[in-house]
Amino acid sequence: MTTTERLMRAAIPDPRTGDIRLLDTRVPTPGPGEVLVHVHAAAMNRADLLHQRGKYGQRAFTPPDRPNIAGMEMAGRVVEVGATVENAMVGDRVMAMCAGAYADYVAVPQEMLLPVPAGTSWPEAAALPMGILTEFEALVTLGGMSAGHCVLITGATSGVGLIGVQMARALGAEAVVATTRSPKANPLLHKLGAHAVANTDWELESLVGDSGVNIVVDHVGGNTVQTCIPFLRKGSSIVSVGRLGGRTAEIDLAALSSKRGRIVGTTWKSQGLPELADTAAAIQERILPLVEAGRIAAVIGASITFDELPNGYHRLPEHRSPGKIVVEFEH
Repeated sequence: MTTTERLMRAAIPDPRTGDIRLLDTRVPTPGPGEVLVHVHAAAMNRADLLHQRGKYGQRAFTPPDRPNIAGMEMAGRVVEVGATVENAMVGDRVMAMCAGAYADYVAVPQEMLLPVPAGTSWPEAAALPMGILTEFEALVTLGGMSAGHCVLITGATSGVGLIGVQMARALGAEAVVATTRSPKANPLLHKLGAHAVANTDWELESLVGDSGVNIVVDHVGGNTVQTCIPFLRKGSSIVSVGRLGGRTAEIDLAALSSKRGRIVGTTWKSQGLPELADTAAAIQERILPLVEAGRIAAVIGASITFDELPNGYHRLPEHRSPGKIVVEFEH
């Protein structure tokens, strides 16, 4: 396939207004170590709103000379491989967390690719990469989770939180406690693997009590971090993933110290391709078989077409249904 002078559709924020414009731009040519993917579906994330407003900061693993295309995760088929690519072939069904997912084609470093598990549709695959990468790092790499641990997942109805509940259960957690402010989501969280669900801080205290948890994966931020400190077992960790509830928190250091607890933050923007490659390799070995077996699955809250993307950005701030908004491409 020759990409020279070929055009594709892409969603690009207006640098002055932040409005999402659907424009024609050149199909990228994959550089050394990159593959070109024909996108079949992509998924929306809250971080898209920060990128739209120019507040997301650096975009991980993106050459500065490429257009500022929106979107952070997608699934599609490999149509071209660059020099030095060793682990992908034309025709492969792949999914990835990547910059520029809202376009007909995207060039992706080979380290970021994950194979689409058998039996997984394009929309389902598109809604998986961000969640499984983030939650695996939070639970296993940083949280040190192993079978028999008790896990607390706050903001569990977020797109990544829903994956976290399933992953913790599938990896053998003795107990998974989930929090959500919406009681309507309780049955879904139980179905996905939560042993108990709390809708208020009082309910959380009643459920966890003095027994405590080994790991907290916090998708909320703000003062929720302090709320979780008393629930830590000695030597346990809070892994900070999300900050929609606030970027700052007032922490009782004495309470944290008495638990010999740790607060660990993470973001993919500050990591390099070797670190991501290690996580992707571990996921292929440990998590994708669980996806193929139906024990971990993406939850889709709504589906739109590429032409509806600008409206999707208007819907995203008020999207309260569990699961992600998925963008399906018409080819």
